[in-house]
Amino acid sequence: MTQQRLYARLIMAVLLPLMLVTATLWPVLHMHLETRQESIREETRAILQVGENTLLRDINETLSYALAVAEMPIIKAHMTSGEDENTEGSTSAQLSNFLSTLVKHYPRYTKLILIDNQGHQVLSAPAELASDPRFTAKRHASTDYFKAASKLLARDLYISPPGRNLQYELFSGEVIPVVNVATPIFDDQGERQGVVLLSLNWQHLSEAVHQAMHIDPDAGVLLADAQGGWLLTEGSRRLPMISFGDNYARLAAEPWKPVTEQDEGAFTLGNYLLRFQRLDIRSQGYQGLAGRIFSQDDTLPWVLGVSLPMPTWKTLLQDDASVIWFLLLTYSTAVALGIYWSFSSHQQRNLRQQALLHANEVNKLYDSAPCGYHSLNADGVILKMNQTELDWLNLDRGAIGQRCYLDFVSPASLPDVETAFQDVKAGRQGEAECTLVADDGQTRHVIIQAVGYLENDRFMYSNATVFDITERKQLEEKLRAQAMTDPLTGVFNRRYLQSQASVEISRASRHQTPISLIAIDIDHFKRINDEYGHDAGDEVLKRFTSVIKGLLRHEDLLCRVGGEEFAILMPNTAIEKASQVAERIRVAMENTQVPIEQDDTPMTIVITASFGVTHIASGEKTLKAAIKRADEGLYEAKETGRNRIVVSLRPHDP
Repeated sequence: MTQQRLYARLIMAVLLPLMLVTATLWPVLHMHLETRQESIREETRAILQVGENTLLRDINETLSYALAVAEMPIIKAHMTSGEDENTEGSTSAQLSNFLSTLVKHYPRYTKLILIDNQGHQVLSAPAELASDPRFTAKRHASTDYFKAASKLLARDLYISPPGRNLQYELFSGEVIPVVNVATPIFDDQGERQGVVLLSLNWQHLSEAVHQAMHIDPDAGVLLADAQGGWLLTEGSRRLPMISFGDNYARLAAEPWKPVTEQDEGAFTLGNYLLRFQRLDIRSQGYQGLAGRIFSQDDTLPWVLGVSLPMPTWKTLLQDDASVIWFLLLTYSTAVALGIYWSFSSHQQRNLRQQALLHANEVNKLYDSAPCGYHSLNADGVILKMNQTELDWLNLDRGAIGQRCYLDFVSPASLPDVETAFQDVKAGRQGEAECTLVADDGQTRHVIIQAVGYLENDRFMYSNATVFDITERKQLEEKLRAQAMTDPLTGVFNRRYLQSQASVEISRASRHQTPISLIAIDIDHFKRINDEYGHDAGDEVLKRFTSVIKGLLRHEDLLCRVGGEEFAILMPNTAIEKASQVAERIRVAMENTQVPIEQDDTPMTIVITASFGVTHIASGEKTLKAAIKRADEGLYEAKETGRNRIVVSLRPHDP
């Protein structure tokens, strides 16, 4: 009996601790495993969002860049003139060099091509870049991008599928895939003049996406088109030998099938969690002035995904050897409760540290994003803002909850931002382009895209993404100024005169004020070029404009409209006053000597000019008739001896 009791006690001493420890530790270990698995799920969500932002940002910048090129006045003028790009010293050659410089400064682009309405290549940049070795002719009429773009409306775009129709290029010594973005070119009269083709270096973009999503060294990245074509230039974790253009749907049929059945989701594949979402670039909300976006339907939407290994009981025990030793120690002793509480406390600390670590990683992604993020309440007070936007506005964390975001919007932009914010508070998506003014006075041009969070139809807060477009705005202003200015003399050109004249004529009509026009031509300018050379002619033009500008008011508009021909638009000026100004200019030019050198010998040239003066009559909406009258007066001054002024009026004017 005693021996039996001993056996029974031994059995109870073994079974009870085992049962107690097992019953106590099982929920803790299970919770630990679920926590690790949930952290992996959250990490895949964050990585997938980073990849989506990177992909859409690069494509969006390419679309905006293509539209900006198609809208350039100099591009429209070039397509209308049809000048040969090979003509040395021509405007086309200068434009080609200018566009080549722009393309070379953006590694995401390989080339920019202008194509006329017949599919002929008009201009390419860089001019020396070798094209697809399987497509060497300069005809694009049979390509998908030309056929599609030729049917689009203004500001519509066509995006060719990556790698489709042999869209490759020789770039930096290797053949790489490209994505062609095409948009039509229309002149100021709405006539179709051709197509802008901008090629996006798909290898550069895919490497950027892969690098952005490769935050965890164990992460696997997926990017494929709707047919299963592999769109990355790197292989996957499961298929390291897969290359761009391979059929991922055939090589990985098991993960591909659930991906095609829904727009987004996550599922386990062996010991891996694969999270994915489908992206249709035609339906994304792009900023800028883009209209509709088109592509080949059979390649969209794309599938973007990321996979991470999921923790299991086996990996959990392998990664944390203390768990095994703890279990062995606990099961081999009778002090189950003491060891259990020690182990439980240790595990809870590990869980908190891991949760904090993953939270910090997500916060780093949020704070260090290349764009700004913020949340506002119904009064516009800042509830949350990432570090990027805080730096933009020269703020510290103390501003959160205290400052109103609208205080940083410039007065000119405030109405648009307030309108967009009202849309957000009503549950609609809001978007506005505006200028932000930081606390230190620095300005930044941005586009804000925001959505509101409503609970029971009541606005709670907004979430907004802010994109910095300052560099793009500066480039647009620089290009606009270059298109409106004569590069030799620094005065405005004929295009600016035509555009500004409509504004001044409208203002004069509203206020019933006179407006006059002076046409000027330098006498014997051809003889100056022939006798002294074009350098002397250029010096005469610069000195001529310098003298005239010193005799004009700030509001008077001096423009170079031809080789030696100039025009002065004078708002709020009667024709008698304009004649007096013309006489002052004539006398000043008559007394002006231009120093030049001929055969290394200093000398001076005396120049004179002829003038035609007229006014814009009531009822005239454009400068066309006034320019004709001023030219008639100018020609009469030329024919009657030069260095004189002729006033030209309409036949029925007194």
